[in-house]
Amino acid sequence: MSEHISNEQLKNAEQVFTSEPQMAEVEITSAEEALNDHNAFKKSYSWLDVVVMIAVFLLSQAMGGALAILIGVRYPDEVMLNSFDVDVQEQVSFMQARFVAVGYLISMVICLVFLWWYKHVRRLPLEMKFRMLGWASPFRLLCGYLLLWVFTVALEPLTAILPGDQSSMGSGGWLLVSAVVLAPVFEEVLFRGYIAGTLRYAYGAVAAWVISALLFAVVHAIPSVMVAALFSGLVLSFYYLRYRSLVMVILLHAMNNATACFLQTIDMSDVTLHQLLGGGKLYWSIYACALVIALVALLRMFKLLRMAKK
Repeated sequence: MSEHISNEQLKNAEQVFTSEPQMAEVEITSAEEALNDHNAFKKSYSWLDVVVMIAVFLLSQAMGGALAILIGVRYPDEVMLNSFDVDVQEQVSFMQARFVAVGYLISMVICLVFLWWYKHVRRLPLEMKFRMLGWASPFRLLCGYLLLWVFTVALEPLTAILPGDQSSMGSGGWLLVSAVVLAPVFEEVLFRGYIAGTLRYAYGAVAAWVISALLFAVVHAIPSVMVAALFSGLVLSFYYLRYRSLVMVILLHAMNNATACFLQTIDMSDVTLHQLLGGGKLYWSIYACALVIALVALLRMFKLLRMAKK
């Protein structure tokens, strides 16, 4: 009897030991399938979220302009735009800049309020990181600012031959409000905080870096500005994805735009470095250095982001 029981126990034990690996294998397979389904769901909905964000941005721009007109902020008419009178031209520039600033402020409020609501409704896993360790490092800000202008010099031969008329932005104090205050805040929160953050969650840092910069370039519409925006977007996206600070990229964006506004004020916004230096060895030496630094920086940014965690 004891021998019979022992044989049964031995048989049951063999069944347990042979079935456990099969059960474990089934559990692992199920877990892998669930993970794949989750990743596919996450990626498909991330694309949808990015499309919604861009659509809201574009729609809010149209709404901002329309509401600006409704509250009495007028854009100059065709007669004023075609006038050669100096006083009229100054008035046109003032009206253009004011219209852009007011319209942009309205569109910024509409867009960011909607996206805040959308983020909570969709439960997007986004953290708007404004202040992280080292967010206000003067050295990092200086390096980022110089890198933005290194890319400007490196791209100069291309941007110089592309259309790039931005006269419709106007000039003066209202332009400073748009370019140095509103645009850096609005565009960095949207393109770095929301869009790059969403893409990073689904696809990783490198994809977020490239795609957010491409979208940032596309919405600028003007060919020469699109090229410049693409590479400045790569720098700004890198700084956000690397250091997780919206304050840092807002400051970099503002510093870059402030310099561009200053050049416009002294009538040098359309003057290239080639024209300023008259070509020659000095220019080509500076250009070669800028090009090498830009290429090395792109490679370095790619390597660092490829190693970054989601």
